[in-house]
Amino acid sequence: MIRNEEARKPLSLTDRRSRAPSDDAWGPPESHTIVIRQGSGWQSLAFLFLCLLLAAAVLLGHWVVRDFDRRSQETAAAMARAERRMQQLESGFPLEAKRRQLLLGMRNHILKTNPRVSLPEAYRYAELALAASEKYPAVDPLLLLAIGIVESGYDPQARSRADARGLYQIWPSTGRLLVRTLGWSYDETTLYDPEKNTQAAALYLDVLFSTYNDPQLVLAEYNGGPLNAGYLRAGAAALANETRSYVPRVLELHQRLRQEFEAGTALVTEARDDSERRGKTLGSP
Repeated sequence: MIRNEEARKPLSLTDRRSRAPSDDAWGPPESHTIVIRQGSGWQSLAFLFLCLLLAAAVLLGHWVVRDFDRRSQETAAAMARAERRMQQLESGFPLEAKRRQLLLGMRNHILKTNPRVSLPEAYRYAELALAASEKYPAVDPLLLLAIGIVESGYDPQARSRADARGLYQIWPSTGRLLVRTLGWSYDETTLYDPEKNTQAAALYLDVLFSTYNDPQLVLAEYNGGPLNAGYLRAGAAALANETRSYVPRVLELHQRLRQEFEAGTALVTEARDDSERRGKTLGSP
C-alpha cells in the first residue's frame, strides 16, 4: 500500500528539476545555437563575394589605366604630327612648295659636292633621299644628305677600304640583310644601285634611332658597327679614329644644313657654274 501510494504521488519540484535537463535537451537553447551558425555562414559568403568584387574592380582599374595611357600616347603622337603640319601651313608656304624647296636645295648641295654628277642625277638622288625619309619619319632627309656628303661625296660607285659601298657606304653583310628586308634580291651590284642603297641606309638609320636616343651613338654604329657605339658611350680609347672624327663632322654638317634651310638660303647657294650652259634652271628637275 505504501508503495502504491508513493507511486500515485505527483512528482515533487526536486524531481522535476532533476529531469529538466533531459526534458529540455531539444529545447530553444539548442535551436538558438543552430541559428547563430547559419548566420555566420552567410556572413562568410558575403565577405568572400565582396573580396572577389574588390579584386575584379582592381583588375578592371589596371586595365582602364593601361588603355588610357596607350590612348594618351597615340593622341600625343597625332597631336605632334598635326602641330608640325600646322607649322608648315602657317609658315606661308604650301606643303608641296616646302617639299620642292627642300628637294631643290638638297639637289644643289649634291651638285656642289660632286661636280661629276649631272643635274638630273643630283635631282634623282635628292628625290630618293626625301622619299626614304618620308617612308621612315625618324630619319631627317638633311641627315641623309649630310651622311651622303661625308661618306661618299655622292658617288654611287664609291667603295671604301673596308668594302663599304654606294652613296651611303653600306657594308655588304649589313646591306644583304637590309635589302632582303626591303623585299629585293641581293647580289654584288645591289649596293651600287642608288635607290636600293638609299632605301637600305634609311631603314638602317630608322632601326638605329629606335635603339638609341643619342644621334652620336646612331652615327657611331652606322660608321663602325655596334662595338664602336659601345666604345663611344663608354668614352673608351679603343674607339676607331675614323668614327671619332666622323660623328662630329656629320653632326656639324647636319646642323649647318638645317640652319641654311630654315633661313631659306639653300636655293640661293650656287649649285653649279655650268647649270645655265646645260639649259637647266634651278627650278627644273
